[in-house]
Amino acid sequence: MLSNLFGKKEGNVSEAIFKDKVFLNSTGKIVACLQLATTNNNSIFIAWFAETAATFEKFFNQYNIDVKRLILAAHLDQSLLQNYQPVFVEHYPLHAKELDLVKDWQLTNIPVYSAMDEPLFKHFGSDKMVPLIKLLGFKENESIEHSYVTESIIKGQNKIAAKVLVEQTAASQGDWMKKNMQD
Repeated sequence: MLSNLFGKKEGNVSEAIFKDKVFLNSTGKIVACLQLATTNNNSIFIAWFAETAATFEKFFNQYNIDVKRLILAAHLDQSLLQNYQPVFVEHYPLHAKELDLVKDWQLTNIPVYSAMDEPLFKHFGSDKMVPLIKLLGFKENESIEHSYVTESIIKGQNKIAAKVLVEQTAASQGDWMKKNMQD
């Protein structure tokens, strides 16, 4: 059902580079990331946008989690990954940009924590799916995880890429969508 969020899926992801954990809202996502940060000291959290990094920095400080474990993708040095497990705290709207960052990492199933109230998901109508998912009994702190979800997100990112002629950068995912997806 969630796979319909981005339309009909095609292809097969046998060796998935990313493993999505999608929460109903950002609060659930942040709580899950904080739990992971406190239980697994080897996790390093990667944000694509400065606004997201600032939000997570605030929560990391509040819960006494070392903010050095939070980094913007643009500032990520691959050598940092030698001692850490990378965890993305959001998707970039263009899948090719994500692939370009991780191409030399030789990792699979890199966790990506997302929320259905993020602009990328809202672009594809997640607002209509959330009530149905709640009706099915999902709680705010539970994630939806399945290879179909990852495939659907990739398909959605590729649809966005087909519409973006010249990418304009932004400090937040919302601003990126406004600048680049003028429907």
